[in-house]
Amino acid sequence: MKKQFRSILYTALAMCVAAGCSTAGQVSSSSRAAASSAPVSSQDVSSAAVPAGSAASSAQVSSAASVADALQAASWAVAAPQTVQNMTLEQKVGQLFFLCFRHDTDGTNLYTYNNVTRKTIKNIQPGGVVLFQENVHTTAQLRRLIQNIQADCTTAPFIGVDQEGGKVQRVSANGSIHATAVPTMWKVGQTGSTSLAQQVGAVLGSELTVFGFNLDFAPDCDVFSNPQNKVIGTRAFSSDPQKVAAFSTAVSAGIRSQGVIPVCKHFPGHGDTSADTHAGYAAVNKTLAQLRQTELVPFKAQAAAGAEMIMVAHISLPKINGDSTPATMSSKVVQGLLRGELGYSGVVITDAMDMGAVAQHYSSGEAAVRAIHAGVDMILMPEDPQAAYTAVLKAVKSGSISQERLNQSVERTLALKKKYNLFSKRALGRESLLGCSEHQQVVAQVG
Repeated sequence: MKKQFRSILYTALAMCVAAGCSTAGQVSSSSRAAASSAPVSSQDVSSAAVPAGSAASSAQVSSAASVADALQAASWAVAAPQTVQNMTLEQKVGQLFFLCFRHDTDGTNLYTYNNVTRKTIKNIQPGGVVLFQENVHTTAQLRRLIQNIQADCTTAPFIGVDQEGGKVQRVSANGSIHATAVPTMWKVGQTGSTSLAQQVGAVLGSELTVFGFNLDFAPDCDVFSNPQNKVIGTRAFSSDPQKVAAFSTAVSAGIRSQGVIPVCKHFPGHGDTSADTHAGYAAVNKTLAQLRQTELVPFKAQAAAGAEMIMVAHISLPKINGDSTPATMSSKVVQGLLRGELGYSGVVITDAMDMGAVAQHYSSGEAAVRAIHAGVDMILMPEDPQAAYTAVLKAVKSGSISQERLNQSVERTLALKKKYNLFSKRALGRESLLGCSEHQQVVAQVG
C-alpha cells in the first residue's frame, strides 16, 4: 500500500510540474465543470484553475484536472471516511450539530483553542463548527484554531463562516486580515453578468481555502421584496426572483469551484419580512401560490442546480402552518415545500438557533428535537450546545426520534463530506491569494 501511495503521489507531483500548477489546494471532482468557467487567481488551485483574463488551452485544463484526480486518489489511499455503520450513537447525534465558540470564558474574543472549547468539541463531536469575526485575528492564528478543532473531531467537521460580500464578511471584518473586499450582492446583481457573478463566488471560495474553511454560508437566495426589511437589503441580488435565481446559482458555482461548499439561505425566503428573526418573531403572510411566484423561485433553481446544503430560516408562515411555528420546526415547510415540492435531497441546516425567534420561545433541547422532527439534518448554533445534544440523544434512546430518522441525516452529512474530500487532509491555499491583484480585478468590474 505504501509503495502504491508513493507511486501515485510522485505521479501527481510530476504532473503538477508539467502543467505548471500549484499544489496549494484541491477540489472535489464534482466541482470541475464550474471551475473551468470561473477565472480566479493563478495561485488558486481548483482542478481547472486558470489565471483571470488568461487564455488556457483545453489541454492545459485537462492536464490540471488530471492532477486533481491523481492527488485525490493519493489522499484516498491513506484515508477512508467514516460510515453510519461504524459510528456510535453518540457520534451520530454529534453529527447533527454545527457549533460556534465566539468568546473566551472572560468574555473576550476567542482567538485560541481553550479548554472549555476543547471539552465541548471532544464531548459532542459536532458535525461542523462555524467561526465569526470574534475568532479572527491573524492568518496564522486562524489556521491554527481551525487545525486544533479538526484534530479533536473523530469525524472530519465542516468548518464554516459567513463570507457573503458587502457587510457580511467575517474574515476581514476587524481589518487585521486583508482579504479582498467583495461588494454587496446587490451590486453584483446590477452588473447583469452571471459570468462575473461566478467569478465573484470563486474569489470568495478561493480566499477561504487560505485558512482551511470548507464551507461558506453564502449566497443569500432571498428576494428583496419588502422595502421595510431590516435583515436582508443589499445582501440580496435583486427584487426580481428570476434574477436572484440566476445570480445566486452562479455565485454558488463559483464558491463550489474552489472546493468550498456553498450554503443557500434563508429558505423559504426572508426578503419580505419587516422584522428580524435575530431579535424575535418575524412572519411572511403569503399563500403558497404567492410563495411559488416569488420566494421559492431561487431555491427551486438552486435545488435543480445541485445545491448541497440549504439553510432554513426562523420566519413564520401563518398561511402555510396555520400558526406562528418557525419554518425550522415545521415539517410542512421542510418536508412539504423543500423536500416535497422542490425535490431537494441535500443537507438541510437551521439558521442559528440562538436567535431571538427561537431562543425566546423554546429551550435549546426542545428546539433541537422539534427541528429534527421537522426534517432538518443539522442544528446550527444552539444557545446551550450540551443541553441540545443531550435532548436529541435522549429522544433517540427513547424512540421519539427513530434510528432510521437519525441515520438519514447522518448519511446525508457524511456523503457531502465525502464529496468534498473532507476525510483527507487538504492543503491550504497560499496566503498571497488574500487581496491579490487578480481578485481585485474581478471585484473592480462590479464597481
